[in-house]
Amino acid sequence: MGSSQNKTKAELIADLQKNAAWMMKMKFVKESFYPALCKATNSIEDALQNLTIINSVILEKFLAKMKEVKMRDIDIYSNLMPSDPQYENIKAMLELFDDLSVFEAKEYFEGLKQEINLFLNEENKERKLEDLKTKWMDEK
Repeated sequence: MGSSQNKTKAELIADLQKNAAWMMKMKFVKESFYPALCKATNSIEDALQNLTIINSVILEKFLAKMKEVKMRDIDIYSNLMPSDPQYENIKAMLELFDDLSVFEAKEYFEGLKQEINLFLNEENKERKLEDLKTKWMDEK
């Protein structure tokens, strides 16, 4: 057999059918969830709107939980690789957030990323094209 990129749709479906977890999910959707959605809605549009709204509410409720959980409680450190040369520096940076909620920490991370992008946009307005490091596709 070739890579998954070369498989036909039939081969991909056959692979999925071998996957017990996928089969259980499919059984649940076909035999329970879909029939319940049919009963709970009046039209296809109503069903799609309900799925969208319920998904949004789930995310909203989950995000609210992020305000209750402290960063130290999610053990983000176990995702770090001690062999990484920056391990100690990353760990020290993350420790700054131990007493904050996950929600607050997420705001800081997203906010700083946005700020850096703003800095880059401003710098790029003044930076000369000749100063841009180039690596063309045909270069090694």
